[in-house]
Amino acid sequence: FRFYGAAKMIKKDSGLCEDAFFLQENAAGVSDGVGGWSDYGITSSSFSRSLMKNCSSLIMCREKEDARMRKASCDSSMQDSILCGSEDFSYSCRDEQSRAPPVIDPSVILARAYERNPFVGSATALLCVLNGRELACANIGDSKFLLIRFDEKDSPFVVLQSKLQQHVFNTPYQLAKIPSPVEIEYGLQQQLIPPDDIADVLVEYETLEFCKDPPEVAELYQTSIQEGDLLILATDGLFDNVFLDEIMGIIRKTINSRPHNKVAPKEIANAIAAFAYKRSKSHFEKSPFSEELHKNGEMYGMVNA
Repeated sequence: FRFYGAAKMIKKDSGLCEDAFFLQENAAGVSDGVGGWSDYGITSSSFSRSLMKNCSSLIMCREKEDARMRKASCDSSMQDSILCGSEDFSYSCRDEQSRAPPVIDPSVILARAYERNPFVGSATALLCVLNGRELACANIGDSKFLLIRFDEKDSPFVVLQSKLQQHVFNTPYQLAKIPSPVEIEYGLQQQLIPPDDIADVLVEYETLEFCKDPPEVAELYQTSIQEGDLLILATDGLFDNVFLDEIMGIIRKTINSRPHNKVAPKEIANAIAAFAYKRSKSHFEKSPFSEELHKNGEMYGMVNA
């Protein structure tokens, strides 16, 4: 199986967008850079983009290496067969070329992508890969995936979805690279960190109050997939603003009596993103985030009405 998909990212009204994603035929990922770094003159956009770029590169390198090994094995089998005077060496090559693709562990890819990330910042991360007819996903934080299937009437239903990982409300698990004292001093000299904030940065650095989780906290998911399944990956920009039943309603409306496999993924991506953006601008409509904020309001000095 291979992915046939599309993506839609809506930029912020101001400032850099900290979200990042990648999509290729056997893998997809999203990452949400933590915006709180902007208080110290640091953007997490480079961190999240580098994380996704590294994931994509590592997976492609793994495929190229496997293809090289297959070719080397095939060439070796052919040479051995010729030297032995065998007439069935073509079977050996065909057998090597038809081998199953390498099994890719998304948690291992995430860990290596994080190790290779040179940028300061932090971000959530979600990575899904296809291993033949198996879907494997690794999630750190509050981005989510939905695996959706369609019944005989083309009505969508959820097969599998990831869970949020949060330390407390609005503090998701996250990968992070913390600035060293030298980097903090450089940021101050270059006026990247406002002078009024430097004391807070130093205190948080010395007391290790930055939120930083190891790649090993990734929650793993694996399941069989079917042709025509729909996989949605998104940051909290979707799931903070749109309820699950609303997402399913958008899918049904977008399909609009057509066979679901005849609907371009771009149509569904655009429709869901547009709905989420509109909801995010509303001060009156309920959302998953507003409901959780209502429950946890006292943590933010609010009074529940």
